[in-house]
Amino acid sequence: MRAAIIGILVAGLASFLVWSYLRRFEDEASGGPRVQVLTVTRTIEPGAILKDSDIGERGIPQAYVEARAIRATDRQKVANLRIAAALDAQEVLNWTDIMASNDERTMSSIVQQGMRAITIRTEGASGAIARPGDRVDVIATVQEKGSNDHRTGVLLLQNVLVLGHPLLNTTTNGANEGQDTILSLTPQQSQLLSVAADKAKLSIALRGPEDVRVLEGLVDISSTVIGEAEKRAVVAKGKTGPQQVK
Repeated sequence: MRAAIIGILVAGLASFLVWSYLRRFEDEASGGPRVQVLTVTRTIEPGAILKDSDIGERGIPQAYVEARAIRATDRQKVANLRIAAALDAQEVLNWTDIMASNDERTMSSIVQQGMRAITIRTEGASGAIARPGDRVDVIATVQEKGSNDHRTGVLLLQNVLVLGHPLLNTTTNGANEGQDTILSLTPQQSQLLSVAADKAKLSIALRGPEDVRVLEGLVDISSTVIGEAEKRAVVAKGKTGPQQVK
């Protein structure tokens, strides 16, 4: 009798271990345990208010959840906020889809872990073309060393995420007044941008939605090329490799 009881216990333990292993294997094969993220229940146009009734939930394997996806636990943080870009029904709601406002609590929720939100003032109206979720390059124009007449264009940062603008209204009173744009940067990039803002004029170049490449080997471009046809032609060709254009 005792042997039968021990046999039953061993068989039960073995069954439990096999079940646990199969469950863990299934989770790993399917991308891990499911994480509840927010979706939209209907098509929403840019600038529309996201009502609580517009928000749904979906379980996605952890391995396939993007860092910018809004978790179900943050539902109350995004209800009644404005949407920056058009969203289709059942589409996953991301922090970059939320239009930035003056509410500091909202902005801090948009910033991804390890990143920092920093405001850049760009020359003219270049900042007005970028919307939350866009990717941009930051270009600095500095006085050329040893010359009072010429400037050098420096590609300072590439593939930077735009979080929004300090105000919902992105218009400016004049092209020369500049535009404030909030960017998501690493701490080191934030330092670089801060010192650049003190010494250079800044502008941003908007990227396409699928273009996330970081180009290597690009050199600074001097304004002296404007008056030299051969050098100007080299720049106009848009080569991505190292160039001696000074």
